Amino acid sequence: MTGEPRPPAPDIPIHDRTGPSRLLLPTLCTPMFLVLLDVMAMNVAMPSLGRALGVGPASWPQVVDAYTVPLALALVPAGLLVDRLGPRRSLLAGLLVCLLACVLGGIAGSWGTVLLARLVQGISAAVMLPADLAALTLTWTEPAPRAHALGLWSAVSAIATAIGPGVGGLLVGAVGWRAVFWVNVPLLLLALVGTARLLPGFRSGAGSGSRDVGGEADAPASASGAPPALRPLLVSILVAAMMTSGANGTLQAITVYLQHSLRLAAAPAGAVLLLATAPFVVLGPLSGRLVAARGRRATAAVGLVLGGCGLLTLGHLGTGADVVSLVPALLGIGVGLGLMTSAIVGETMAAWPSRPGLAGGLNNALRQAGTSLAVAVGGAIAARSAGAGMLARVGGAAGTWWLLGAVLVLCAFTRGSRTR
Repeated sequence: MTGEPRPPAPDIPIHDRTGPSRLLLPTLCTPMFLVLLDVMAMNVAMPSLGRALGVGPASWPQVVDAYTVPLALALVPAGLLVDRLGPRRSLLAGLLVCLLACVLGGIAGSWGTVLLARLVQGISAAVMLPADLAALTLTWTEPAPRAHALGLWSAVSAIATAIGPGVGGLLVGAVGWRAVFWVNVPLLLLALVGTARLLPGFRSGAGSGSRDVGGEADAPASASGAPPALRPLLVSILVAAMMTSGANGTLQAITVYLQHSLRLAAAPAGAVLLLATAPFVVLGPLSGRLVAARGRRATAAVGLVLGGCGLLTLGHLGTGADVVSLVPALLGIGVGLGLMTSAIVGETMAAWPSRPGLAGGLNNALRQAGTSLAVAVGGAIAARSAGAGMLARVGGAAGTWWLLGAVLVLCAFTRGSRTR
């Protein structure tokens, strides 16, 4: 023995020595799917819900804000909680609380009860997101399988975003607004059973850890206490905000343009916007292979450059007064998001492996903040002007923003990210 201190061993699953079950990844994708579905479907159900409970249009946005504001504010504290309790316990608690909130919303008879249910949903979602991401990161420890898992996880977010409005419309039309709450219940029950049966507890290499009711250690993921790689961490969460702000601010402006300037109804306007999500669904899983082969740095930079170039065409093709002129920008958003999302999230998680809950919370918080700010700015620009000139201003700003993000990625992301 040399007497030198041994470096702390990484957290490892305590049971499942043969690798994770094939059903575990779909189980871990379910919380992300539900979080985004709850946002998108409620946007459609909001008018029916308000009218049914006798609430005026001015108050309708409260049912969306009651979910998104607690979600955004609680993400970082929830990340700290995940690192303290462990991803398995945190995810089970978040799923259970969300299940109770959905039942409360489904039986609600007043506007106040609905808002309470949405607030609890938002808080539970804030716990589920970092717990989900921490569980995924700690389960798939090898670079290539982890990149593949993150790619599929990212693709699920695109699917939820794409089908959310349609699901909300179908449920409200066929059953009523309560169905937007009840549809979550079977998915949450499946996720609870899958998490309890398939997700291992984790313990640190030191062997410490408490025991849960299943007799499995679930020690805090932060037991080793290793400090973060500060530059990749800060830049990756900043670029995460740039990613969502550039995409969602532009989509907000395009939505106003389609329905106000081109006077399309909501359904055909939504169909046009699917052009921005279809590539994301396809490229999400493929991006994992690209990350494994070329690294997060190259993959994220390529996504930002391709997407940024597509955004720069907005308002400059043809007359700018038809749907066809929007296609390159919409495809650029989808291709960019499809390539870069898993790479950016992966860089954040790799930059602070000892605190996966907090790292995931920071990444999701910055993504939420970027979306909220950009949607407000994009809507304000679209409200003050219209036509190709408005699109050119929004596309120019968003495209430049993404190209700047590519520069930051090339300067700060870990060069050896392919093998870390």
